[in-house]
Amino acid sequence: MTTRSKEPAVAAQPAAEACAEPTGSVVLRLDALGFDFRAVDFPTRFIEFCEANDDYDMEVNEAGELVILPMVGFRGNRREHYLNVFMGNWEMANGGVSASQTSRFRLASGAIRGPDAAWITQERYDAATEEERETVFPGAPDFVVEIRSRTDNLAPLQRKMQLWMDGGARLGWLIDPPNRRVYVYRAGQPEPEALEDPETLDGEEVLPGFSFGVRQYIFDMQ
Repeated sequence: MTTRSKEPAVAAQPAAEACAEPTGSVVLRLDALGFDFRAVDFPTRFIEFCEANDDYDMEVNEAGELVILPMVGFRGNRREHYLNVFMGNWEMANGGVSASQTSRFRLASGAIRGPDAAWITQERYDAATEEERETVFPGAPDFVVEIRSRTDNLAPLQRKMQLWMDGGARLGWLIDPPNRRVYVYRAGQPEPEALEDPETLDGEEVLPGFSFGVRQYIFDMQ
């Protein structure tokens, strides 16, 4: 997938003792296969690999493991679709760049993760290289959303949300349909705020004026 670089693209960090992934994921250690996930050219090679195997949804965790994710199912895809429609409409009116579940972001650990929905400022997008815009975007999104699917345990998603926030995200939503609950993560806030069966969610100062009907489009979806 990639060659080893003489200089790593990011600082080496200890592998996580246990990177919990969604139930049903297939996890493969990249170093055992001779791949350096911190190499400068790895994001480009990773996207090429994903495009050659587009039946699968893949990420790389901070332990240097390739994670082949289970499918979210038809209803899960609809939930993601509705959220991204609202995000796209807000972007068209207000600016910045929104991203869907097929996008990937590279964190400082070297991990390459994908959100269910995300948004970055226009300034960050303009500062990115052409290669980064085409493949994997550097850093966490400014705004990020994860939606718990039928295959997801809550704890791995909470951990993933914290990784997004530690990576520089300013606002995040973890939407938990089975429990009709939303966890709102904010930069500088040590713990997320838990909202019980909210009707709508607000983009706050990160996405001013953005509102999403989480009850109608996710919790009550048939």
